[in-house]
Amino acid sequence: MSSFPESCRTVLDVLAYRAEAHGERTAFLWLEEGESEEGRLTFAQLWDGHRAVAQQLRGAGLAGQRVLLFYLPGLDFVTAFFGCLAAGVVPIAVPPPLPTERTSRIQAITQDASAAAVLTAGPLVELLQPWLAQSDQLAGLPLLATDGAAPGAPGAPGHRLDPEGLAFLQYTSGSTRLPRGVRVSHANLMANLECIQETIQLDEQSVSVTWLPCFHDMGLINGVLEPVYVGCVSVMMSPLAFIRRPRRWLEALTRYQATHSGGPNFAYDLCVRKVKPHEREGLELSRWRQAYLSAEPIRRDTLERFHEAFAPHGFRRAAFYPCYGLAEATLAVTGGSLEAGPVFCTVDNVALEQGQVREVAEGAPGSTTVVGCGSAGLDTEVLLVDPESHGRVGPDSVGEVWVRGPGVARGYLGHPEETLETFEAHLDTGAGPYLRTGDLAFLRGEELFLVGRLKDVLIIRGRNHHPQDLEWTAGQCHPALRAGCAAAFLVEQDGKEQLVLAQEVSRESAGMPPPEELAGDIREALSEQHGLMVDVVVLVSPGAIPRTSSGKIQRRLCRTHFLEGQLEELARDVARNVPFRAVD
Repeated sequence: MSSFPESCRTVLDVLAYRAEAHGERTAFLWLEEGESEEGRLTFAQLWDGHRAVAQQLRGAGLAGQRVLLFYLPGLDFVTAFFGCLAAGVVPIAVPPPLPTERTSRIQAITQDASAAAVLTAGPLVELLQPWLAQSDQLAGLPLLATDGAAPGAPGAPGHRLDPEGLAFLQYTSGSTRLPRGVRVSHANLMANLECIQETIQLDEQSVSVTWLPCFHDMGLINGVLEPVYVGCVSVMMSPLAFIRRPRRWLEALTRYQATHSGGPNFAYDLCVRKVKPHEREGLELSRWRQAYLSAEPIRRDTLERFHEAFAPHGFRRAAFYPCYGLAEATLAVTGGSLEAGPVFCTVDNVALEQGQVREVAEGAPGSTTVVGCGSAGLDTEVLLVDPESHGRVGPDSVGEVWVRGPGVARGYLGHPEETLETFEAHLDTGAGPYLRTGDLAFLRGEELFLVGRLKDVLIIRGRNHHPQDLEWTAGQCHPALRAGCAAAFLVEQDGKEQLVLAQEVSRESAGMPPPEELAGDIREALSEQHGLMVDVVVLVSPGAIPRTSSGKIQRRLCRTHFLEGQLEELARDVARNVPFRAVD
């Protein structure tokens, strides 16, 4: 249970309690380049710092407004976020607009949210000024550097927060449409934080290590807000520091004897591939109680390889914690039982394509092993529903995940029709409202097994195929191909839909086989495992498959790039060499 008084009704109340009860305890540590300690915040320092930012925002007349938070990874973001809450300002965390391809998304968010200002700190101040001036939507926004905020006056009153009021806007990744601002209330946040703590048994002695970006819901809540809620230390590093040298994550886990840390499936896969056996010496992972996985499909073979690689260094299989969540539910929806380890279910592919679940022996031809994502958390209800009839599906059927609980957000900002469709769904019995997630899954008991996205399903010759399954099969069929870096989509040729598989190749060109050999391997693998003929195989440069800011494959954008000749193609293997056009 929570270790603070019942009178704490918002996360800002919790911070006030932490600062008073044990203000000199370290709340956050920042590791420069993921290695050296370059910043530290105690709960008292965070309290003083956030008050200074709040005073700065109120002085700028921003109370009641919405603002964009552009920050490089670091402690300035933490102080600014809490400062916004204290000033009654609604924060919107967005990635720093350094790569030019993110500009259109940030402009869309700015316009959608009617943002009144931009907050930033450090070297981004000088970089943002000319960038803002170049955009019609952003040019008039004031730019405030919060790292220069003067200390707040000793007794200056803060903004009185309404638990049912808006805490922050979490913009969706935009993998299938333009990003939408999810309206997360203080009550939603507190309910979800309590759900996470109750499920994974966090307490003041826990140690969190995170490299996840704070503009993503998993990084913001697991890396920043949950540690304050439970009163434990959060050790933070840059996502780039991890990507450039994945061992830094494992080094930090070892150095600080971390108990809780995690990320998407690709992070574990990257550690296995990039941290060579001789580099694993000196790692000590026995204190790692909860290695959570979420945000993208979780693969059994990734879990098995990671366990095999790091079990000699103390990692326990039971530490794996597959879970499921989404921004529309604040974050967490389902999770496993701590110390129980992952749950698997092997099903027949053909039955699954028809929306049915038929369990088969592990390793059976034409089968897929799905990783369970646990059961519904505290006060949360999860149902599987037929997306057309809105009736509940049976135990051997695939359905859309519908969710109801105190963590479900208040809807999308400024989009009443989409809010009604997504957040106000009712069963055919009239029961509701429920959140429609758009995710497809089946249940075994209370264990949830995700199998795809409703809007991503590829219907080929009357059978449903989930693109992530095809993409994973392709990436596994040869070492020269990058696993998890592919996009499967349909185009139209002469009135007939054709299947295209775009696949990134490895950055290491030494020993790379001829493109036709790689394309042949992909065709053979998809034929054997999915009974599909691929019409076009496109081999592309590393990083060419477009992703959202949270790392999800943007299949529609990839399809557009393919049709417009904008993919960084290295080779194309076409079964029928004819021009393609878009499907309306």
